[in-house]
Amino acid sequence: MSALATFAAVVVSAAAVALVVVLVRFNQKRLYIARCAAAAAHEQLERIYCLVDQTGTTTSNGYVLARTNKRVDNTACLIPIPTGLPDFPWAGRVVEVKVAETVEFRFVKSVAAEPWLLGRAYRPVRVARHQTKNRAEARNTFSPRWYVANSKELLEALWAVCPKYPTELLSYLLCVGGLSFEFEPIDQGRIGTSPAWVQDPEHQTCDKCKKRMYLVLQLPGTVISKKAFHRGTFFFFGCRAHPNETKTLAQFT
Repeated sequence: MSALATFAAVVVSAAAVALVVVLVRFNQKRLYIARCAAAAAHEQLERIYCLVDQTGTTTSNGYVLARTNKRVDNTACLIPIPTGLPDFPWAGRVVEVKVAETVEFRFVKSVAAEPWLLGRAYRPVRVARHQTKNRAEARNTFSPRWYVANSKELLEALWAVCPKYPTELLSYLLCVGGLSFEFEPIDQGRIGTSPAWVQDPEHQTCDKCKKRMYLVLQLPGTVISKKAFHRGTFFFFGCRAHPNETKTLAQFT
């Protein structure tokens, strides 16, 4: 083997070792955060979510679903839409998600005190909303880093659960569709607000009035199916003028 070939082999080997080290450390960090979340008391998680609820400076227009450690004796996928959202005609209704050959969203008359997805309960957490500098419009903020940077109390509450990685813990808690500690919008369950597109935006329009529809619900495939559709994010849209006019859209990675 020539000196050049030997040098190339050494470089490749070193790169492979470095990659393995990075992956091992990443996985160790991920498992540590997941264990901290699983060990958290209900009161600790509720404290965190109450503090996130308070971070906005103007009225929120939606929620993200957050992890809890509560299980329910029901494998149905039912999402009650919280009341109190401004100009949101679906508030108080319940959405059922059916998974077969396709994913179907529909409004049902079932009763659900909280979101249930495959035997787990989730907690709707308000999305922070802020006026822009010129106060002409308001914008949503989804970033866990922003929440932590703007609330010392929130940082302390997260640190009490996960001392090594408090900010990453919040990302894990608010991205229910993934098992990572990195913030990924398409892994969020969202009620109202705006969709986190996987690909190019595919805004839906009402068949009756031809106006743009609004996001009612966004769910990653991993929380509604144990096997299928794990590479998909699913969107349920509705028309404010015609609330029973709805459309479902799927995008895949």
